[in-house]
Amino acid sequence: MKSKRLKLARKEEQKRNRTVSPKVRKITAIICTVIFGIAISLFSVDLMRAKKNNQPPMFCYPLIEYENGSTDYYGLFYKVWKDYDPFEDETRYYVGFWFIPKSFNI
Repeated sequence: MKSKRLKLARKEEQKRNRTVSPKVRKITAIICTVIFGIAISLFSVDLMRAKKNNQPPMFCYPLIEYENGSTDYYGLFYKVWKDYDPFEDETRYYVGFWFIPKSFNI
């Protein structure tokens, strides 16, 4: 009898200490999952364009343009480098994440 009261008291205390209701947690989890799914699909499209077809990214915004013709494109949690070599007249694309240098490309 005493253990049942103790368990019930602990459950009630946990409910009072909970800052976010389960419904809000579920909605937040769904929103985060949707954003993550969209980010993965955009990343995969730009990765295929850059690696297989050597084309500029479709879902990125060109943010930094350099004097030699190279450009940094930024997307949702990732970035694409357009590396232009004027001596060979060749353009290559590298894909990586925001805070990772170009040497660690995908």
